[in-house]
Amino acid sequence: MTAIEKIREAVTELYKFRDEYYTTHGTDAAVKKNQDVQRQIKKTLQLIDSHKDEIGPESKGELYFLRGRVLNATPEYSAEAEEELGKATRFNLPDAWNELGECQYKKGDLSGAQTCFEKALKLVQKKVYYRNMSMLMRSLPWKTPAEREENVNKGLEYARNALKLDMSDGHSWLVLGNAYLASFFSVDSKLESLKNCKAAYIKAANDPLAAVLPELHFSTFHVQWYEEDYAGALNSLLQAYKLEPTWIECKSKFDECRRFLNKLAQMVKSKGQLNQRRLMGFIGDINNSQLGPYDNGGTNLSGGRKPDLVPLALLGEGSNQDKIILGKVVCTVIPDSGIPFSFCLVDKDSSCIAVTVYNWASGCGVKIGDSVAVLAPVLKTHVVQVPEGEKLEFRSVRVALPLMLVVNKRSVGISQVATSQIISQQKPE
Repeated sequence: MTAIEKIREAVTELYKFRDEYYTTHGTDAAVKKNQDVQRQIKKTLQLIDSHKDEIGPESKGELYFLRGRVLNATPEYSAEAEEELGKATRFNLPDAWNELGECQYKKGDLSGAQTCFEKALKLVQKKVYYRNMSMLMRSLPWKTPAEREENVNKGLEYARNALKLDMSDGHSWLVLGNAYLASFFSVDSKLESLKNCKAAYIKAANDPLAAVLPELHFSTFHVQWYEEDYAGALNSLLQAYKLEPTWIECKSKFDECRRFLNKLAQMVKSKGQLNQRRLMGFIGDINNSQLGPYDNGGTNLSGGRKPDLVPLALLGEGSNQDKIILGKVVCTVIPDSGIPFSFCLVDKDSSCIAVTVYNWASGCGVKIGDSVAVLAPVLKTHVVQVPEGEKLEFRSVRVALPLMLVVNKRSVGISQVATSQIISQQKPE
């Protein structure tokens, strides 16, 4: 075996060790992964340096690439890796261009990363190149909504191209799912995009190597949170954190979500913690004129029909078409992310329920004492067993668009509608 072949084999073994770590060591060893990978990196670098003088000029470019690839095996940016990979690109090796792009992505140089990925793809088509381009397009800054939509759509196309090269690759399914997730939250809000996203994540989870990627569980959290599968969302965050204990954002996001749910359940139970006098004053002020356009008739949203006003206690689980509820806001409860905008509503019978609103533009909302009517309310009863915590039970009405609301006798207009924003955590390979 030649020197370059020995080095090539050692680098392959390093990445296999890193990428299949949980398969060989189990997820309980997550806290040791970074330390163990660093040990393998050091060992591989020693092997490379012991053989570098044996490398002929015909393999010099590959030597630079392989050494840079070893230095780039950690989640952190390495200036030394960038230097080695920069030397390798002088030989116009496609893998070197891709690896340098990943290094520059970690550095935060998105423009440089894009140039590298594009050069790699011009030389040869590989699924990892397409995946990295998909990830990059969704990360690029934008100046107009049209530019953002173009970037997201390009990211979706690159993800599809990656999958065409290997339909069994779970990582490619994850990247496609993330592309659909970005499309749903940032561009079209079409349920078809969300459906495709969920299907892609299921495909990814069927691949043992992709199933242990913390990014898969963090991405799944966004879908579960939006669909108000709160127990599933919390568990996904914990799983992501378990798989990568250094990813502090997972833990902080878990704590944020738990605080939000605890407070929301508490506020529903205590009716906003208002004193009895103020609460009774709000309840006494509720009257049908606060239904606004639905007091004497209907609108396009109700099919021109006057909806039936029903007490909160008589709402049926799920969709309540041709119905409307009315009450007073007794508190607002908003997570740090701002999604969903939530408040507690009390009706004339003194029943209290949470209302969660999505796609409400920044700066819009309600305040304590406002009258609010909700057309075609969608009711969900939550029973959430918080991991290593308490059991929370409360009812909520989910409002996908604020257009279904009447606030202080006035329908919420289209100018108050915005697309919910998420930041999908992604890492180059």
